[in-house]
Amino acid sequence: GDEDCLGRKEVTKENELTRRIKGRVKWFDPVKGFGFVVADEGGPDILLHANVLRNFGQSSVADRAGVEIDVQDTERGIQAVEVHSIEPPDDTEGTGLADLDEIDPEVIRSAPLEPARVKWFDKGK
Repeated sequence: GDEDCLGRKEVTKENELTRRIKGRVKWFDPVKGFGFVVADEGGPDILLHANVLRNFGQSSVADRAGVEIDVQDTERGIQAVEVHSIEPPDDTEGTGLADLDEIDPEVIRSAPLEPARVKWFDKGK
């Protein structure tokens, strides 16, 4: 009955089990196997592990993507334990420059410039 449900809720609070939040991906590095999410409500960065992402069926996620995740407080901080949804970042939709997004503007600015001559230029292309 009802008592059972109430009893369970109190146990959940004591153990500080998972809670669902919405946030944005700060960065994710598939090579390192983890990244961080910033909750919409603020607070410390949330660790997003590649395994959690794989359980959702993805191996990586775009920076600034919107996510809905279950998080859990651990001794080392808040960690994502399950991904419910991922939305692509607002600012990259329809720009068609997705591959340039990966490059840091600083890297582009500091790249050595090499003199080059344009051999031909076809306006039609």
